[in-house]
Amino acid sequence: MKVNKFVKKTLDFSKSIDINLVKKFIVFDEVSSTNIKAKELAQNDEEEGTIVIARIQKKGRGRFDRLWESPDGGLYLSIILRPNCSPDKATLLPLIASLVVCKTINSHYHLSAKIKWPNDVRVNGKKVAGILLESEVDGNQLHYVVLGIGVNLNIDVSLFPKELKNNATSILHELNATVDYHKFLEHLLCTLDNYYSMFLNGNFDTILREWRYYSDTLGRKVRIVTSSDELTGKVYDVDQSGFLIVTTDSGEHKKITSGDCIYLDEL
Repeated sequence: MKVNKFVKKTLDFSKSIDINLVKKFIVFDEVSSTNIKAKELAQNDEEEGTIVIARIQKKGRGRFDRLWESPDGGLYLSIILRPNCSPDKATLLPLIASLVVCKTINSHYHLSAKIKWPNDVRVNGKKVAGILLESEVDGNQLHYVVLGIGVNLNIDVSLFPKELKNNATSILHELNATVDYHKFLEHLLCTLDNYYSMFLNGNFDTILREWRYYSDTLGRKVRIVTSSDELTGKVYDVDQSGFLIVTTDSGEHKKITSGDCIYLDEL
């Protein structure tokens, strides 16, 4: 059976790297969703550090089951994590992932990437990457976390659907140059390994300090839309769990655990 070029090259890449966190690659040319596959594997006791990666996702998902456009040229991966921590600490992992993507882009590609709470990475005000965390929790026991990362790497932005063209970009478009897929992946995984180690060692203050440095949400006037409420105010900070603290127009501090954050100055 002929092995797909993308699959072969990525498997060869996986054998060439030495990253403590990374234990195994499972590679697809096309898949419904890397997070769906990774969750299936996690439920069957696949080890921490197993990465599911695909050239194309047919049913890529973002938060709240929204469609994540996943054409050829993007980087789509999900990694199984099994941190020995309480579920309330695992809420930091999406912030860590957004920080990892942001630092990869800034450090190695010299673009000014910023983080929009809770899980978007933007360049020049347009979304270039997103994060999706899914987990299985039983009481106070965290069984696994699947951390999904999608990056618009070498995607021609003219191929985005009309509704995305004003809000999304790609590294290719911003650099006006093609990025080496596997080199970007290596930079990303090395950075993730570093910050996940910091997380396991309890260096939460350092992680949050760096996240704040790269955030473009802090200090902004925003509208927050949750599943049950809507409010406007100014973003004050994030707490130790990565939840957003908003000072409402009436002066009250509100903690936002999840929801959509809309910048009022971009409406």
